[in-house]
Amino acid sequence: MAAALVAAGTFGGYGIGRAVEAVREAWPDPGPQLLADKAVPPEPLDVSGPAGTCTAQEVDLTLTAGATSVREGEPLVFTVGVENVGRVPCLFDGGAASLAVTITDASGEDRVWSSADCASGTQELMLGPGDAAPPREVRWSSVRTVPGCEGGQPPVTPGTYQAKVTMADVPGAESDVVTFTVAAPASASPTPSPEPSAAEPSAEPSAAPTAEDAEKDRGKPDDAEDRPRGGENNGKKP
Repeated sequence: MAAALVAAGTFGGYGIGRAVEAVREAWPDPGPQLLADKAVPPEPLDVSGPAGTCTAQEVDLTLTAGATSVREGEPLVFTVGVENVGRVPCLFDGGAASLAVTITDASGEDRVWSSADCASGTQELMLGPGDAAPPREVRWSSVRTVPGCEGGQPPVTPGTYQAKVTMADVPGAESDVVTFTVAAPASASPTPSPEPSAAEPSAEPSAAPTAEDAEKDRGKPDDAEDRPRGGENNGKKP
């Protein structure tokens, strides 16, 4: 009887062992692989070598406007910011012909102005990780331009416009859009004409008679005495 129980236990243990082995074959233990993955450090970055050109993922461009509304002919000042948000130093062209503010209408289809249209030259700048370039101001005088800075462009009309900054040497790098409005110029108020003043009578007294005038008057005949009255013959008989 005891031998039978021992045999049954041995057989049962063998069966359980086979079942556990079958489960392990179907579900491999991930422990060693996970430990191996955690043990491998990240690949170090080589920051001692020459810096390359920035990518769109490494730079953060910002644009702010000095006002949300201007009148025709009034200037609008934008502030441009560039920051390296990558892990290695990188280079970019910070010249006005590359780092440009572009203005379009509200639909984005009508290109109105770009700070690069009348600019030239390059300015290579390098930013380390987390570094930001000094802010740059860009002034727009409510005018329309085209590439090459050709004159004779139509004036800007009142309406809603939008602006953003881009990098010519970093494709895909651009800021968020800034929206603003251009209003019609203020109409000049007419200058009121002065009211006519009523004519004032002259208050100057007449000149007093002089001795010469009195002498002249004495030499004149008295009309009242010399003039003959009607029906009289001055005492003379006919």
